[in-house]
Amino acid sequence: AAAAAAAAKPAAVYEATSALLSSGQRMPMIGLGTYQLSSADVVRKALELGYRHFDCAAFYGNEAIVGEGLAEFVAAGRRSELFVTGKVWNTHHKPADARASVQQSLKDLGLQQLDLVLVHWPEAWAASCSDPTGPVTADDSVTLLDTWRGLEALVDEGLVASLGLSNCSLAQVEEVLEAAKHKPVCNQVELHPLLAQRKLVGVSYRKGVVSVAHTPLGRRAPELLQHPVVAQIAAETGKTSEQVLLKYNMQRGVVVIPKASSPEHLAENLQDMFSWRLNNQQKVLLDTLDAGKRFVDFPWKNWGDVEDGGVAKPSIVLAAAAAAAAKSTGPQ
Repeated sequence: AAAAAAAAKPAAVYEATSALLSSGQRMPMIGLGTYQLSSADVVRKALELGYRHFDCAAFYGNEAIVGEGLAEFVAAGRRSELFVTGKVWNTHHKPADARASVQQSLKDLGLQQLDLVLVHWPEAWAASCSDPTGPVTADDSVTLLDTWRGLEALVDEGLVASLGLSNCSLAQVEEVLEAAKHKPVCNQVELHPLLAQRKLVGVSYRKGVVSVAHTPLGRRAPELLQHPVVAQIAAETGKTSEQVLLKYNMQRGVVVIPKASSPEHLAENLQDMFSWRLNNQQKVLLDTLDAGKRFVDFPWKNWGDVEDGGVAKPSIVLAAAAAAAAKSTGPQ
């Protein structure tokens, strides 16, 4: 009877708790997004709950607060348990400015080295442009590759362990991959069922670039969080809608960095996230929600064609060939 009961019991599911980066580092699958974080106590609570991955950025203006929250943990000799990401803002793309930005982040965070530094956006701006919601002036004197080479020097010097991209298209990822000495280990982009970006995620993964999902809960917009499909799957799994949305990305190898400030949300986004899975039918249902819907967008941002980069779809190749043939046989 005991054997029969054991056989009837569903096998335990253990999801990977970290993603292996091309640098050999392990990035925890769930991190804490620190945008708008305003209290060091939130960081301390996150550490207490088990968070070890902290996604920071110079632009957020709160790295000193994050550093205050990490200080006791680091002082206790536990720095090696952490994975801390920093980002270089659009006004700091020139190599000297990028270096100064990283050095300031290290000082504010109280660290000797950042585990990862991202180019926050591929667009370079004049130094006077600090507000992404206002008018911006492009700085055409510096390219994405110029910025990348400047950051590579920081890896060589040991100030940074690895480099990555953020808000980049597949074509931009491929451009940097081709030219880089230190390859980008990840691309942090907005990802959730309403913005699946399957080609970007899949091709990047095959090229050794892990996708990291910012805004994985869609800024808690009702059209995503309260979508009937999401609510249905939450009921079926006995999980919250937030947990379903996080699992959607995690189950396809995407690291998630949801924001949270309350102890309840901090716990909900991390605990019991590695012992269950969505079934195939639930994944298919979530895939049907893809609508190219962005919650983070700006008038100055050109996202490009989603089909650029990677291998072109056969339908696109055939259509182009047909158009070329029609043109060549048209009226002379």
